[in-house]
Amino acid sequence: MNINNATPAKLRTGEWGARVVGDVAVGDTVTITTRAGKSWSARVTRVVWSGEGVTLVETASLDGGPRRAESAHTAPRRGGCGCDCGECSPCCRCEPHCNCRGGNIYDC
Repeated sequence: MNINNATPAKLRTGEWGARVVGDVAVGDTVTITTRAGKSWSARVTRVVWSGEGVTLVETASLDGGPRRAESAHTAPRRGGCGCDCGECSPCCRCEPHCNCRGGNIYDC
């Protein structure tokens, strides 16, 4: 089953997972979308918690991680590092802890 009502969620382990509106099971595919409009598909690898209409899950990316939704009104923001990830602040040096390099820091 493919579920589209998912957002990124930081888990207690420090890893990123997803917060899904509704029920979801291990093996289901979710489309995770950020507030900034980035989205990616992921497979649910473990249900961490479920209640009050929300399920918190561990996931494994299926298509390489976040990508910005296409829009005629938005252009990628370029960070100080010259990357097009849209996550870097103007002073970012794109170090390993930066989101654009696979880390968990969104505003370097």
